[in-house]
Amino acid sequence: MCVLLAKYNIPLHVQMAQSMGINVKTEIISNEAAEGEVFQVIDRLNADEDIHAIVLLQPLPLQLNPVRIVNRIDPVKEVEGIHPLNMMGTMIPDIQAGRYPMCLPPALFEMFSEAGVQTEKDQEWVYVLNDEFFSNTQTKMIVRTAASQVVPDDCSVTFVNKSSKNLVNHCKRADILVVVTKNPEYIEPGWLKPGVCIIDIYSNLVRGMPSKADPSKLVPIIRGGVNAESVNKIASAILLIPGGLMTVVMAILFRNAVTSYKNALLSLPSRVIEVK
Repeated sequence: MCVLLAKYNIPLHVQMAQSMGINVKTEIISNEAAEGEVFQVIDRLNADEDIHAIVLLQPLPLQLNPVRIVNRIDPVKEVEGIHPLNMMGTMIPDIQAGRYPMCLPPALFEMFSEAGVQTEKDQEWVYVLNDEFFSNTQTKMIVRTAASQVVPDDCSVTFVNKSSKNLVNHCKRADILVVVTKNPEYIEPGWLKPGVCIIDIYSNLVRGMPSKADPSKLVPIIRGGVNAESVNKIASAILLIPGGLMTVVMAILFRNAVTSYKNALLSLPSRVIEVK
């Protein structure tokens, strides 16, 4: 994954997991690694009975196909819910019991509940995405699968490239605006419909700054695609990055990891003790 992002992202995941009593093993692979090298690591983790959950931190280096990499992970251990089989289970729950929900939809529902946001009939949902979220097969599947779970059936939904010449018109119609962009604070206040609910998803690392408690350590400065202060008087609700959706996503991720561990225990052969 991106070196700068990994510098903060990996310790954050490890520290949170360890604070919950989860034993964590990290596998850091070179940015120049070929697909075969990554497959070898995944195969080893799949075969390890002491490993119950595998999380692939992204984005991956450009030479790696994320769909092929995720598909290599045992779907029983892939706890983000982004393995193709697990995404299918999210979209069609009846075909696959006992797996894990994709983390993003339940996180959104939790955030809606916390913020007092209620979706209504005939609302217009607009997703603003970068080029690569359309061209990357995996991210495209993730966004569309999540939307299929979150957007009510009686609402319209539009996926628009942030570079589209019609972007502003789409934004002005949105009752619910979901922003997934690698451009920090990209959305302008003049593009918004009064009363819009904004869901800001993608975390962009702007820079690191010395910690007040320990100046030798850097604290990441994270920005999403929306400047909260600039839209505060226009939006009815803002679900922000940082400290918003991704924090909840991580909690659900670890809940899925615990479920995976429980499932592994339940699958162990029972021992019958004969009393003489």
